[in-house]
Amino acid sequence: MRKDIFILFCFLVFLVSCNNAENTKTKDTVATTENNGQQANGSSQPNSQQSSQQPTEPNADKSPSVVNSNGQNITYSTEGELEIVGSETQYDIILPSDILFNFDKYELRPEANNLLQKLKAHFATHKTSQVHVFGHTDSKGDDKYNAVLSQKRAVTVQKWLKENTGVFAMALGMGEREPLLPNENPDGSDSPENRQRNRRVTIRVVAYPDVNKMLNRNK
Repeated sequence: MRKDIFILFCFLVFLVSCNNAENTKTKDTVATTENNGQQANGSSQPNSQQSSQQPTEPNADKSPSVVNSNGQNITYSTEGELEIVGSETQYDIILPSDILFNFDKYELRPEANNLLQKLKAHFATHKTSQVHVFGHTDSKGDDKYNAVLSQKRAVTVQKWLKENTGVFAMALGMGEREPLLPNENPDGSDSPENRQRNRRVTIRVVAYPDVNKMLNRNK
């Protein structure tokens, strides 16, 4: 009887020892796995904490789109006092009438020479295929009178281009039909600033690509 009790006791001790050994092995395995995971992340901190501490790169600054007063995208550039709107192959050069002409006149003012010389320098370095000169007025005065005045101003600039740059252009008076900006404010009151912008001469240039240069480039 005592022998049986002793054997049973030894068996129980053996079971307890095996259980403790298994628990120790499991803990060691878990600890090893955690350490390996932390080393793979390059830090001893938990993954969630590490990711929250990583700095984020600032967003790249986006340049705002540039538009002219008529809402058109400006994809060309300005040269000194020349306002140039459009692309390299088709663009408008906008000349303020208040600089070119006196009130109600179509003869060029002496004060316009500086602006005209910049225009001359531009055409000395830029080829043209087609050129049109458009005269524009604001909405003050009679429609027919404004149309005639704008035509005379367009012809004046057309002649100047031919004599000083060798550029041949067609001239057309648009009168008040194509304002850059409303001549009146939203409340109906007059807008002198907008009217001044609308009084202008526009030189529209079309420059076709050089086909020979393109063919030589592709060889």
